[in-house]
Amino acid sequence: MKYYKVYIDSTAWMCEGNIIETSRIYRYLLANGHKVTTTPSEADFFIINSCGFIQEREDLTLDLYKNFVSQKKDRAKIILFGCLVMINKEKVRSLDAVAIEFHEGHKFDELFFTKVKFNDVLPYCDKKTTEELLIAKKTLQESKIITFFFSRIMMHFSKKVRRNYDAIMDRVRFKDKTLVEICSGCIFRCRYCAIRIAKSGVHSHSITSILSNIEKIYDSSQNLFLVADDCGCYGLDINTDLFHLLYEIYRKFPGAKIELDAINPYWLMKYPDEYTKLFRDLNIDYATIPVQSGSNRVVKAMNREYDVMKIRELVQNIKKVSPSTWIYTHFIVGYPGESFMDFLQSLRCSMYFDLPIALEYSAHSGENAVVLRRQSKFTISYRFAFFMVFLNFVIFYKLLTFNDQKK
Repeated sequence: MKYYKVYIDSTAWMCEGNIIETSRIYRYLLANGHKVTTTPSEADFFIINSCGFIQEREDLTLDLYKNFVSQKKDRAKIILFGCLVMINKEKVRSLDAVAIEFHEGHKFDELFFTKVKFNDVLPYCDKKTTEELLIAKKTLQESKIITFFFSRIMMHFSKKVRRNYDAIMDRVRFKDKTLVEICSGCIFRCRYCAIRIAKSGVHSHSITSILSNIEKIYDSSQNLFLVADDCGCYGLDINTDLFHLLYEIYRKFPGAKIELDAINPYWLMKYPDEYTKLFRDLNIDYATIPVQSGSNRVVKAMNREYDVMKIRELVQNIKKVSPSTWIYTHFIVGYPGESFMDFLQSLRCSMYFDLPIALEYSAHSGENAVVLRRQSKFTISYRFAFFMVFLNFVIFYKLLTFNDQKK
């Protein structure tokens, strides 16, 4: 069996699901005796873990492909893996690359198998892999986080801001996290999102297998980040739910510091008491609740099913029972049909979250049809710029008032 030198890269190093799959590829190659190289010119294969969530990520994937074409040896091959392979099949077919979809692990085996099959590699990213692979790729460059710009200046004049800034950055970094996938896919049909195209319905891992995966890599000094496209969907396909999973994890690993990937706000509104109890009972350091807009009118246009006012109240309730939990969200700026009043409602809504992030709306190949009138590029750009300036002050205030007292 021939052993190869492989160069691995990703177009979404800040996407937890992408990191899980990149970690699997990395550990799979090493388990089969291949070498992961950091020198493109010596690679026999290039593996790009792609992203097609927004047009910018699709363009970045194509730029990375072109870059590797210009650097590779004559016989070296490029492999495209991940979301874009499903989202824009026509574009991927036009490239001189081996395309591998999420469920096609056997195609990796046809190229690299010697001892371990790809589907037998567990979906997690442990401390060792983080240090060897992710940190080397600089998964987080703080200087590029624009919403922290004002805070980065002011922390030189305030010890409290500096201390809280460091505490929050520890939550954002992947350095001190162990990532474990609990499920993939989603049941919703949000008009701007292509997750259902990339991953179809929900695919949950059993509670037994998740506990087994955690046991293999658990480190009490690391936060346990549970990864999913929507944590709230967990268990819908296997007759269980997120609450049973989390209490089982906490029973087996008491005191574990837990972080939760995206929870569609719909689930908070459907199970308000259960989620409030969850945050009160467990040590949840960080959670993502992607509200997407502060306007119910825009949320409805996005085909999302919740009341923004109620979500704001629920977030406040969570903060009352667990003040040290840092709650992250993001807003899509310039969604088709968004009025200036809708935009102002998003600004106001951002103040209810600890880490609000703004994203510019961009149509892409995998998006469901939107019949509303699209905003001009100028409108999107100036609203986005204003939102980013506003968020600098929101986050600075959060750093001044942040309670990092652990349970």
